[in-house]
Amino acid sequence: MKYPSKKDWWLGLILWGAVGCGAYISTYALLTEKADLLGILITVIINLALIAFISWLWFTTYYVLEEKELIIRSGPINKRIPYREISSAHKTLNPISSPALSLKRINITYQFGMALISPKNRDEFLQKLSERCPNATIKFD
Repeated sequence: MKYPSKKDWWLGLILWGAVGCGAYISTYALLTEKADLLGILITVIINLALIAFISWLWFTTYYVLEEKELIIRSGPINKRIPYREISSAHKTLNPISSPALSLKRINITYQFGMALISPKNRDEFLQKLSERCPNATIKFD
């Protein structure tokens, strides 16, 4: 079962605002300064790369509960966590960097670390995870 990431509006504003500001500033600089072809080309490539990367993160962040493992996908991140390794999961507002587009997150502790994710429906996700991880401590509050 696939769960898309919840997306906070303010995080979108920050990410897309940064892209817009970068594009505006570089375009303004190109129009007001004498830029050679190489400078223009480098500026365009950097802007397109930034837009592509932010789009990749924004549109491909999701979580899949498969038969034997949890898959976390966000841009270049593709993590697989076998259910047998998951020891606990609970709701959190932990702001550290993670493949999550919202601060309403789930902290999953497993054998080799922890993962913070932000499925749209945290309660449903935790319920389905608890069915797949009977030995894990799953907190719904």
